[in-house]
Formats: sequence, structure tokens, C-alpha cells
Amino acid sequence: MISIRECISPSKLKAVRIEHLNFVSAEVEKRIVFYENLFSLLQDLQLYRRTRLITIKNRIASFDRFIHPSQIIPFSRLIFSNPNDFNKTKLNNLKSLARLKIPAQNIPLVLQKLNLLKRRYKSIIDLDLASRSSVAQAYYNQVKIEFTPIAFLLEKIFDYEEWFLKRDSDDVWGPYQLTNALGLKVCCYCNRQYTFTLSKGANKITRPELDHFLPKVINPLLALSFFNLIPSCTICNRDCKGKQPFSYDDYLSPYEKNAKHEFIKYDYFPKSYLGSIGETDEIKVFIKTSGVNSDPLIDTKIKGNIRVFEYDAIINEHKDLVQEIIRKRHISNDSYIETLQKTFPGAHLTLEEAYRLAYGNFYKEEEFGRRPMAKLTKDIAIGVGSLKKHTK
Repeated sequence: MISIRECISPSKLKAVRIEHLNFVSAEVEKRIVFYENLFSLLQDLQLYRRTRLITIKNRIASFDRFIHPSQIIPFSRLIFSNPNDFNKTKLNNLKSLARLKIPAQNIPLVLQKLNLLKRRYKSIIDLDLASRSSVAQAYYNQVKIEFTPIAFLLEKIFDYEEWFLKRDSDDVWGPYQLTNALGLKVCCYCNRQYTFTLSKGANKITRPELDHFLPKVINPLLALSFFNLIPSCTICNRDCKGKQPFSYDDYLSPYEKNAKHEFIKYDYFPKSYLGSIGETDEIKVFIKTSGVNSDPLIDTKIKGNIRVFEYDAIINEHKDLVQEIIRKRHISNDSYIETLQKTFPGAHLTLEEAYRLAYGNFYKEEEFGRRPMAKLTKDIAIGVGSLKKHTK
């Protein structure tokens, strides 16, 4: 697992975060205002039950100032116990409270909460729970309770599935623009799979999946939140994590601070002499966490990730890479980097350049998001002693 904050500069992260916030906030506000107007109409219809159908129709039609005309009916149907009770020919059903979902029948309370949400939606979308801030967590716990009365509206207001996810790759913003702006080319959870973002105009080619670290079904308020959208590969997001409900108490987010990606380290032990010199793959790759961090909460979270993403099992499918590193160390007597530098004196190879030629990967921790196995490669290179002269 690699840390996004280690791979992206604070200034770039802030810029992408702001762009995302500004774009999704504009849409969220429109939806809040739409529902404010819809429930204001419901309130008026309770006071003036003889309101003519043409008046209702005109009020409904005016809502296109906030959302697209094609959205008015499906958005409105959401408040009915039976969605089939509302369409263009059943506008009079808006007068019947009994047809509405039970929470929707308390119109004054719904309007109060929508008004409150209109003042707080930006701060909610911009919440950084990965910072482990007690203030941010307390605020989120508060708003979850405060907006329970309008929980039936939140999935549509903070709409990931039907709105954000379906944005075209040539739109102003969407999943393609977000992942492209972050610039990560490998999965944050495993650092094993490429997750390129590629498109041709409106034609979508490929991009990382966006995992909701806190599941959007349980946390609809965070469905569009920047720090809750984790670029990841299909194996980690669907096969390993699936519908497992994550929390910041039990699992580690790639957006949490993790200096030099050191919370999880890879090491190995040989099962035979030939394995110890890289002649065979008779080795066992394992993960070290002890001594990395003394915080028991971090330890719990790391173990949670190891269990869910099957790090121990999957990493042993890459023993060939570890074997190559061991072999290079053995045949060069711990001097593979220096040998390369001396072999090509005219190239004036830096440590980073020689390392890249030697192991086919990046040396600097901030570049681990550019190529698969960068974390494993460096951990093993350090573990076998190939880099001992450079890591003192």
C-alpha cells in the first residue's frame, strides 16, 4: 500500500481538491434548492387544497431553473412511498400526504433540514476524515445525526452513481478528470496494478476505479467527497474489498499520513540455499509491521488492510521479482549499483538513475505511484543489502 500524500505535493493535492469541490458543490446546491422548492410546493398545497392543476403544473415546470427538465419527474418520485403514484398525469397526488414516504410527510422539518444542508454541504463534501482530526470526525458525527430526517433524499442530492460516475471523459469534471489530475498510475491499495487514465474525447478507454473508503450506502453525505474517493484497481476494489464496510478505526486510507509509505514493509526469508542466492524461487515473501509504528490504532488499521486485501497471499505470486533482486545482489557482492556507475562512467549515473537501470523501478518514495511494485522492489533491495551503502 502506498500513501497518496507521499506521491502528490501538497499544492497539487490542494488544487485538485478545490477543483473537485467547486464542481460537485455546484450540482449539489442545485439539487438542494430543487427539493426546497418541491417541499415548499407541498406545504402550499396543504394550505390551499383547491389549487388548480394548471398552477401545480406551472410550479413544477419552473423547477427547471435548478435541474434539467428530464430530472424533475424522477427526482420528485423519490419522495413517494410508491413511485408510480407520481408522473405528469398525476400531479394532484402532491396534495396527498398519505402517498408520501413517512419522513417526507413532516414537511416543516424537511424544509428546515434542507435549509441547514444548503449552508453546510460544502464543508461536508470537503471533509478530510483521513487527517485523523478529532474536530473533523466530531463534525461528521454531528451532521450524520442532524440530517437523518432527510436521509431519503441524500443519495439523490449527493449523487455518485447516476450523475458523477456517468460524466463523459471530455466533460469539465468527472471521474476521468479527477483521476487524471491526481496523476497516479498504479493502485494505491496494492501498488501492483497499473491504473492509467486514458480517453479520446468523449470516448472512455480506461481509468482507475474510485473506491468509496467509507461506503456510500452507509455514508451518502460523503458519496462525492474528495478524500472518500480512492483510485484503485478492480482486484482491490471489487474482488478483495467488495462490500466490506470500512471505517477509520479499523482500516488505513491511502489518504492518511504514511511517511515514505513505511507502515507496511516487505521482506523475505529463503526456504533453501538456492533460494538464498536467487537461483530458485524457494523463498517466502512476507509483510513486516512490527516496529514501524507504536500507535496501536495504526497497527489495528494496518492489520485490517493486510487481511482484506490479502497482501500476504498475493505478494507471493510475485516471488520471481524478489528472486531477481536476490540474484543480482549475490552475483554483484552487494555492489550492483556501484558496478553500474563504474561500468558507464561517461553517463555520470546518479543513485536514482543507477537504481532504475538495476531494478527497473523508481527509487524515490514520491515516485512510487508511477510504476507497479516500486514499494516491494525498494523494500527487498534494502532487505538483501543491495542498498545498505545508500540508506545509512
